Amino acid sequence: MVNADLIKQCQMGDLNSFSELYHLYKKKALGTAYLISNRKGIAEDIVQESFIECYKRIQTIKNPDAFEAWFYKILVRTGWRMVKNHNYFLLMGNQTMEVLNAMDFNSEFDNSETNLVVHEALAQLSLPLKTVVILYYFNDMTIEEISKVLGCFPGTVKSRLYNARIKLHDVFNENELNRSADNIFFTKRKEYGFDGNA
Repeated sequence: MVNADLIKQCQMGDLNSFSELYHLYKKKALGTAYLISNRKGIAEDIVQESFIECYKRIQTIKNPDAFEAWFYKILVRTGWRMVKNHNYFLLMGNQTMEVLNAMDFNSEFDNSETNLVVHEALAQLSLPLKTVVILYYFNDMTIEEISKVLGCFPGTVKSRLYNARIKLHDVFNENELNRSADNIFFTKRKEYGFDGNA
């Protein structure tokens, strides 16, 4: 969680504080944007536009502790809009390996093959399902935090996670994909009953 004092300094227009905030969130924001868009160029645009919007609107935050959910709401909505506007099909491209290797987004992605498998599986999900998976598994957000980011009920988040896991499980089984990719979604986080037995 970001320091509340840092947010307050940003709200007073301190550019050094905003630069610090940017550096704290840049890598994770880029990873999240890339998982949503599956394109390096779009991911960079999403992050840039999200931080510009953050800078313009940061004074509107009443509770500095709510910054992370507020920021990810901007990031996700910007990502969805840009993906839809560019009409991309979210397919794997030649740049995938370069971006995945550079991000080191999750230590459980222990090899390039696993990275590709996970990205190919995520690319088959709709944006709403993909987004809850990204926020839950890759950003370690709780159901409640995701519901705030997406502006929906916790039950909706649980339902989307459940449906996404079923689809991912089917993809992994159909393609006989490697077990380390399967483990990311079916053994990593066990709260809320998502223990791989759904």
